[in-house]
Amino acid sequence: MIALLILFPVGVFAFDARLETVDGDVYQITDFSMDGRRTFSIDQEGGIGRLDWKELSSFEIKQSGSNYWVEVQFTTGKKDTLRLRQHSFFKGRSDFGHVNIPFEKVKKVSLLPDAVGEGKKEDTPLEETTLQGDSRPLGVDRVTLRNGDILMGDLVADSLTIRTIYGTVVFNKTDISRVSFGKGAKLQKDAEKDVLISKYGDKLSGTVPESSLRMKLRTDAYISIPREHIQEIEFGIALEPERKISREPGPQTAH
Repeated sequence: MIALLILFPVGVFAFDARLETVDGDVYQITDFSMDGRRTFSIDQEGGIGRLDWKELSSFEIKQSGSNYWVEVQFTTGKKDTLRLRQHSFFKGRSDFGHVNIPFEKVKKVSLLPDAVGEGKKEDTPLEETTLQGDSRPLGVDRVTLRNGDILMGDLVADSLTIRTIYGTVVFNKTDISRVSFGKGAKLQKDAEKDVLISKYGDKLSGTVPESSLRMKLRTDAYISIPREHIQEIEFGIALEPERKISREPGPQTAH
């Protein structure tokens, strides 16, 4: 029997989640909830039962006409399909601010209790080591132009902004892994979206509003690159240390 689903608010339970939207965006979210609700109330034999999100590993949202269905994956491996009666915005926090995504824009949610938090704890000692003077070489930014040219250096910006359908998000440069630029078009609806991927697994599509980006090349020269000439930027590429060629004396010829 298919159960009808109602949402009730519950007490605080810290959830981390990986959220995929219908547009292909991916968000890593902490303190995740559906407008503060973290439990499902379902009809069972004999009355109403409650299903806590901590019993789930994921749920995928399906739509049939005006009705929404949720395909639930339990932590035990069991699966079930539930029909949703009420729904609301998904909310939470990312490393770049608060996230507020309409329910109808969400495709799948994978619940990761404490997973994101533990990852950040593991990263802390590395950050402290860097502050105390890490001898490892710093990475450089690599810009690939649409004509195939590649520029190496340092993008002169502390942050980068991307406008999505869910709002404007500002990323610190050190948190970005890669940005791919879509081709612009005279008609906005024909323009390809830009795609930003963070070092934490977030994937956002939208528009990077900068008309040009300034870069310091490895030769210490500064250039300004029009965004329409840029195909992709990779941030913090680690360079291999230069190898020193040792010249050993060859075998001595006996006279």
